[in-house]
Amino acid sequence: MKIGTRRRFTGLATAMALVAGLAAGPIGAGTAAAYSTDMPMILHNVPPEDLLANTRGVCDGSFKIVIKNVGGAAGALRYLDAAQHCGLKAVLYFSTTISSSGVVYPSRVGALVRAVKSHPALFGYLSVKEPSWSHVTGAEIRSLYKAFRAADPGHPVVALFGDIPHFGGTSNPYTTGMANIVMVDWYPVETLRYGCASTGTSYVPYGPKWFKTKVYPTVHTKTPSVPIWVMVQTHKYLAPTCHKKQRPTQALLIRQVHEALVYAHASGIAFHTFKNVNYNMDERRDATMVSWMKQISASIQAGTFQ
Repeated sequence: MKIGTRRRFTGLATAMALVAGLAAGPIGAGTAAAYSTDMPMILHNVPPEDLLANTRGVCDGSFKIVIKNVGGAAGALRYLDAAQHCGLKAVLYFSTTISSSGVVYPSRVGALVRAVKSHPALFGYLSVKEPSWSHVTGAEIRSLYKAFRAADPGHPVVALFGDIPHFGGTSNPYTTGMANIVMVDWYPVETLRYGCASTGTSYVPYGPKWFKTKVYPTVHTKTPSVPIWVMVQTHKYLAPTCHKKQRPTQALLIRQVHEALVYAHASGIAFHTFKNVNYNMDERRDATMVSWMKQISASIQAGTFQ
């Protein structure tokens, strides 16, 4: 099942139509994936030099959006220039607006946003990353969202949530006034026996359960017009010993995307991560993984992904 056709969009209302794709309707008892053929395929953490060099062919039209941490306004503008050169839109995460320990600084948002909001390559802003792990409260997420929207009502605010078994609960709250787009991540490919074997790969099967019982019903009930993006795993990380991630096979990458579309009703797919020197393998070093990502993108654009 597929919906939508490729279209061009400008402005907030049309940008929201892009990310929502026409928003997949309820999935029935079957496992067919519902999606828009113009849904965004999103890259995470592509350095500006890779955008300028078209590393792994990231500028060939397979991807639409890139998410990147930036510091001040000057670095953000340089990144937007690189994204524009690559033909991508950028979602900016201003690292100075929230500390690693979870202290938020809404007062810093305005000046940063005013410096970038007119750039043609800007898609929007990422306000928080996995707030439950850094103990950012619901009230603090709302305060950042309010600051971004006050400074720039024309671009959407994305909030990235991890810990999806507790999404919408006390430890990982979600409610109105937090985001224009909800992104969640779920990385199911681990070492055997859920992380404590030295070799072999296991697929943690609970993503569909949490997508069905936590993510989609919470977002759909509390903010029915807010689209959901899902970030899937492409990396390999084996230190320390237990509960660390393995590189997916092509079949497991496809399975992740399929489950995101069917059970989370995802209207955007992000891939984690293009560059991280702490990982054993990332997309920058893995041409084969990027080729699989492009095949998935092409099949979604053609309406043939199942």
